[in-house]
Amino acid sequence: MAKNNKLVNSIILSFELKCLDLLIISYGSTISENSFSKDWEEESFSAHIVKHIRKFKHNFIVNYEVPLAEEDVYNAKKRVKNSNRIDILFQKSQWKEIKYLEYHVEAKNISLSEWRKTKGSKVNASQQQTEYITKGIDRFLTGHFKDKKGCMLGYLVNGKLDDVVSKINEKIVSKKGLNESINLGTLFINNYQIFESNHSQRKLKHLFFNFIN
Repeated sequence: MAKNNKLVNSIILSFELKCLDLLIISYGSTISENSFSKDWEEESFSAHIVKHIRKFKHNFIVNYEVPLAEEDVYNAKKRVKNSNRIDILFQKSQWKEIKYLEYHVEAKNISLSEWRKTKGSKVNASQQQTEYITKGIDRFLTGHFKDKKGCMLGYLVNGKLDDVVSKINEKIVSKKGLNESINLGTLFINNYQIFESNHSQRKLKHLFFNFIN
């Protein structure tokens, strides 16, 4: 049994690293193409990332804005349009020990300070920073992603990354404590250093993609 558990954990880790690798190389592809705008909403960035992921050779199913499997939806206790969704979902069928591998990516736009989009609408940076926690991190800790494998993905649309992460950390420290702040981890993928945060429930990885053009 221990040997089987070790194999399962190895398969899951390998799958996670490949998902992170695909996210990172697809981001590089979007930067090279340079057809995005910092005015975009997070859903558009996620769809754009998925389009580029599909350019690369792999045997995963990758989609954006995917409804989560929920018993209340299956039993018509909850309307399908009200189902919880994940921004990017990787899936792969697996043999024997694991029927399906899944990796969930929750994405949020993040800004340092208030700014206006090209058409004049105002972006509330403080709200974005708060929602990165309450509608991102917390969903993996106590919300509808708490039992899901996955990571956070921040789309930087204003300011410098270090400054934005510091702002988010200020809010984390005031709500959760210093030990749960976001820091650079030890994992590198394609020369990209992954951030992480440690919580009583789990360790969570964070990727940040700069879309300031």
